[in-house]
Amino acid sequence: MVETSALLLFDIDGTLLLSDGAGQRAMLEAGRQLFGNGFDFKDLDTSGKIDPQIFAELVEANPHLEMAHAHDQFRDTYLQLLSIELGRSRVWSLPGITAALEVLSELEHVTLGLLTGNYGQAVPLKLRAAGLDPNLFAVTAFGDEAATRADLVALAQARYQERTGNKLPRERVIVIGDTPRDVECAHAHGCTAFAVATGRWEAEHLIAAGADHVVENLADLKPLLQLLA
Repeated sequence: MVETSALLLFDIDGTLLLSDGAGQRAMLEAGRQLFGNGFDFKDLDTSGKIDPQIFAELVEANPHLEMAHAHDQFRDTYLQLLSIELGRSRVWSLPGITAALEVLSELEHVTLGLLTGNYGQAVPLKLRAAGLDPNLFAVTAFGDEAATRADLVALAQARYQERTGNKLPRERVIVIGDTPRDVECAHAHGCTAFAVATGRWEAEHLIAAGADHVVENLADLKPLLQLLA
């Protein structure tokens, strides 16, 4: 029934999987190939940001380089290098994720989705490297499909409605992520923020950020199943 339906929007990095820094290494190498060894990450915090935003901040962090009009070239080079980095890095799904996705995908009233800052072409590369099936996720919103992370929530809602013909109550759209930015983007649209402390942010920080629910990981699926019920 419509009133019990729910859309689960999973973040990827730090939520579904870890890739041992493969993405940042690929971005750093892409920048140096394109702009020279003077390109630097400058300790940029990338967690919870969309990839085009990261590029814009790299432009600001490297004012001595002519980068501003090279986004597409940077993206394409990064994606090529990401595939290589993932192939030689340790990439793994986080505790409970494989079993959780198996259980949740069998629930008739639940639609699995992705809400991630990654470029769309990076998503299947990362998921497959961690042994996860991209086809499990019927609704997607990727970092290069909207101007901000919050806008991705609205995009996912629209795609769900287009797919099902139903408009969910906002609280039945559940954003599952590991950063305060995941919490923020969920609440920007009145959606539920379900935080997992599997990334760089500890549970106390996610609670302080205002998450509606916080768990250490999804090895124990009961809190999420209770929320769905």
